[in-house]
Amino acid sequence: MRASRLLAMALAALLAAGCARHVNAPAETMPMPETRFRVENGVRVTPDGAEPALFADIYTPVTLGPYPTIVIVPAGRWETGRARDMRFVAEFLAQRGFAAVAVEHRPASRGGLEAQLGDLLGALRWINRHARAHRLDMQRVGLLGFESGGHLATLLALSQSSALPLPGLARDPALPSVRAVVAGGAPMDLAAMADGADVSRLMGAADAEALRRASPLHRVHAQAPPFFLFHGTTDGYVPVAQAEAMVTRLERHGVPVQLYRMSLRGHTTTYLTVSGALQAGARFLWRHVAEPGQQAAYPRSP
Repeated sequence: MRASRLLAMALAALLAAGCARHVNAPAETMPMPETRFRVENGVRVTPDGAEPALFADIYTPVTLGPYPTIVIVPAGRWETGRARDMRFVAEFLAQRGFAAVAVEHRPASRGGLEAQLGDLLGALRWINRHARAHRLDMQRVGLLGFESGGHLATLLALSQSSALPLPGLARDPALPSVRAVVAGGAPMDLAAMADGADVSRLMGAADAEALRRASPLHRVHAQAPPFFLFHGTTDGYVPVAQAEAMVTRLERHGVPVQLYRMSLRGHTTTYLTVSGALQAGARFLWRHVAEPGQQAAYPRSP
């Protein structure tokens, strides 16, 4: 057997062993249900005739519901994320009693950050209007995203949970609050990545203040929902220091936060070996989003 193959196998075994450190992990493990699920692919969430046409994939358990609902924002360096790319994550959550709605947004090159956040707000409005038809519990909503999806999910949660509008961020006070956020490998400080092509495509010729406003690290406030962050310790695209700084900032504001540090994972291998983080993140979501005793809430009919 060639040495290179042996090395690859050894590395795979090491990654599969789940070398991770879970900071602020709860003392008790949260049990979760196991169930089968159904899928609706390619559900249009933008009005007929509106451009761009954006779609969502909706995964719901076969139980009666209503279901705690996790809205999933895809990765893709703000440019190439597709709902179907999050299939594994959505299936994992649906098997554990959540409704998982993987949504889309337009590429950064077709409108930048403002357009993307507007697309996600539009998707949330669609989910809110159609909650009864899909048995989605709008009192129990969480957000999940990896990489650029984690950045967008975090900004959206911080904006929606703030008592007052955050300058430069879209907000819809008519939407239900976000109860928790899971973000993996997510940029939290765009200024530290300002020289990269991806941030330039997202932000254009942004000055320091614009980059600061677009960075979750600088938008944290005391009303923010609980956070679960996971990150590879050898991530060369988004250094783990960004997640660590976000933990410090959230704790400074009294916001509950957990950090799942994945040893020896780079940016891509974090997602390819995400099972351990996803297990811990799902338990976090069950604790903070699917809290027992909550009554279902559907939006009022217009």
